[in-house]
Amino acid sequence: MNKRLAIFGLLWICFSVKAQIKTSFPAEITEKAYAVVQSNEIDFICESATNALKKENYTVTVLDEKGKEAAHFLCMCDQFSSLNKFSGEVYDRTGNLIRKIKKSELKMSEYSSGLTTDDYMYFFECNIGQYPYTVKYEWEIKYKNGLISFPPFAPQSRFNLSVVEANYRLHVPAEVTYRTKILNSGNKFQSKTTPKGATYSEISFKNLKAIEKELYGAPLEALIPIVYLGPDNFIFDGSQGDMSTWKSYGNWQYALLKDRDILPPELKEKIHQLTSGCNSEKEKVKVLYDYLAANTRYVSIQLGIGGLQPTPATNVYKTGFGDCKALSNYLKAMLQEVGINSNYTVISTDRVKLLKDFASVGQMNHVILQVPLKEETLWLECTNAQLPLGYIHRDIAGHDAILIKENGGELCTLPSYPDSVNTQIRTAQITLDNNGKAHIQTTQKCDLFQYEHLSAITHMQPDEQKDLLRSQIRLTQASVNNISIQESKRANPQIDVQFQTECQQFGNKTGNRLFIPANLFRNYFTVPKQEKRTSDIYIKYGYADTDSVLITLPEGFVLEAMPKPTSVSCRFGSFESSIENKGTQICVRQRLFLKKGKFPANTYEEFANFAQTISDLYGGRIVLKKE
Repeated sequence: MNKRLAIFGLLWICFSVKAQIKTSFPAEITEKAYAVVQSNEIDFICESATNALKKENYTVTVLDEKGKEAAHFLCMCDQFSSLNKFSGEVYDRTGNLIRKIKKSELKMSEYSSGLTTDDYMYFFECNIGQYPYTVKYEWEIKYKNGLISFPPFAPQSRFNLSVVEANYRLHVPAEVTYRTKILNSGNKFQSKTTPKGATYSEISFKNLKAIEKELYGAPLEALIPIVYLGPDNFIFDGSQGDMSTWKSYGNWQYALLKDRDILPPELKEKIHQLTSGCNSEKEKVKVLYDYLAANTRYVSIQLGIGGLQPTPATNVYKTGFGDCKALSNYLKAMLQEVGINSNYTVISTDRVKLLKDFASVGQMNHVILQVPLKEETLWLECTNAQLPLGYIHRDIAGHDAILIKENGGELCTLPSYPDSVNTQIRTAQITLDNNGKAHIQTTQKCDLFQYEHLSAITHMQPDEQKDLLRSQIRLTQASVNNISIQESKRANPQIDVQFQTECQQFGNKTGNRLFIPANLFRNYFTVPKQEKRTSDIYIKYGYADTDSVLITLPEGFVLEAMPKPTSVSCRFGSFESSIENKGTQICVRQRLFLKKGKFPANTYEEFANFAQTISDLYGGRIVLKKE
């Protein structure tokens, strides 16, 4: 009797475990999905202003090889958080348990050997190879010595991932008040309060369909439900602060800068020597900015109040290195020594807009320096002082930022540049012989954002420079020589590159005809057709490209055919193409102007047609015939 009960009990346990693992899903869940999250359960238990426990249960089914990354485990830890418990299980396509994963099997690694940080991560790559399969992870993270925010919740963490069910439960004691911000969803928290004043809140998401990544589409964070949470008042690494507004956050961040601007006497003397001959504040800023570039290097440092406090200016002077926080603070201290006020500025290189009504440090990942002069305001990138003074690079131009001032944080937006001034102008003179051999003299000028694309060439070896320039023309076997580079590091920077190219076969020769490309610089501008566009169209950077090519015909050849002149203009920009026959020469001129911006999804066909027109004309051919 007992033996039968034991066997029955064992069978029931096995059946129960298997029953928890789904092996099939509705069509709407698998549509466009590489993987399916069966369940994601999070309990975040805030025990006090400094301590908390997060319990998470995550079950995902990998449908094919493209979804295998969804089955990998990754847990980030630091001096404030640690992985307490972990277990994993892997199931085959029928729901049978095929292996277990122990905590001892996890690999632990620092983020990067190039970082000075207390951060580390646990990870496990689950590669089964036979699809579909299911992985279930359960783990606990212990938080101590500070909670500047609560873990955010984004159950749909990647493209082509659907979610059957996801729940986030928040347990908060009476003495802790908190804020929430829910994006891209109408779902709300359901909350209860205990007799002792503790709060229990839960938010749920069900049947989230997979989202396919689209070319020129919205970023994932603009499409998926995201829940941000955080305490109003916090204690973090022994430092108390208020995160309820950007102003109060700024008060706390400003306090972290206290006494970090002290400079050694010998540096103060050096600063005054360097600036003694300057006739304006801007000249002083330029001198000290150049001094920063010549005497420091960038190293990421994630130490000090959770990586949010800069190392002292004295340390940067002694070591010669620092991260964005330290280098910005260092230049701020040097400017202060000569009576120039500046503001430590926190910004994101990824996120263009900050949440105006929800302050949190997780929205920013970078620090720059604002210098408000009488005649203009400068925004200085201190981690790359090779950038020209006053130039706002494309990773921060137009982005929201928080100025850290004595009276608190101030939300602002950095200036950006009109699309029309981000220019690339290429001119080429091509001389052909009777066999299709070409000698080409090229000049390329790039301004502003397009300057950034090409400026790296100034630090390359000669062979690397040749490879880069060769990759930019439609002549893979051509030889590149006589490279000349001029760089103008002004507020609107420009780089001018000249080079010569020799090509044994420019185009294709068939009988007495020679087929040559109308534009050797551009290959295509492709935007594939889509039957149904879901996402709005996002063009991140606007620019203007102008190509002028003068082709000298080989002796005895005449023009037989060429693309017709074309001019196209639409909401996305404009394109002009003209080819002029000048007897022994052909002049080709093409100009593309693309506007940055967000455009409705229902205009995608217009965008694709615009791109196809450009691609056709860029790929156009000129036919020469031997007389």
